[in-house]
Amino acid sequence: MTATGSVTVVIADDHELFRDGLRAMLAASSGVRVIGEAATHDDASALTINLQPDVLLLDVEMPGIPLLSTISRVRAEAASTRILIVTMHRDRILSNHVRLAGAAGFISKSAPSSELIAAIHHTSGAREHAPDRMPLGSLLSPREREVIRLIEQGMSNDAISRSLSISVGTVKRHNTNIFTKLGAKSRTDALRKASRLGEI
Repeated sequence: MTATGSVTVVIADDHELFRDGLRAMLAASSGVRVIGEAATHDDASALTINLQPDVLLLDVEMPGIPLLSTISRVRAEAASTRILIVTMHRDRILSNHVRLAGAAGFISKSAPSSELIAAIHHTSGAREHAPDRMPLGSLLSPREREVIRLIEQGMSNDAISRSLSISVGTVKRHNTNIFTKLGAKSRTDALRKASRLGEI
């Protein structure tokens, strides 16, 4: 927090209209000051490392490096900055994973402005507890990553079975594990979430 008592914030979202609205909303609130904006994960990490804000408001689905890589870079090079994930997705799996990777909080874009402002103040003053974090790693096993990459290529279970020299039943079991870990309901949903987390 700055000497003036304001919480300094960097907004990272690839939708300019959302950034404009968020900046205006925060400017009208007391005790929060926006000092930078980014539209990609690469710019978000670089800007945060350069400016060292109290809080990084980070969207999930932006161009550039994977979400978890952004979290990892910021945690390594802007250790005093707390990361608050702001997203349209209500996803327990994603929420748990980004928290374990080092994000301090997770809030929906549909939340009222008062809740977001409260989350920013809470996040900026939150103390880090080392046992709550774990080293950045993959959510999927190496074999599951192989399967999801073949799914990305549009391959059927039979084709994946032949490609990996495993039974169709084993492929289906990997599919089940992938869907469970990602909280996905379909192949398309699994691919979207795997991409978001940098698994593919």
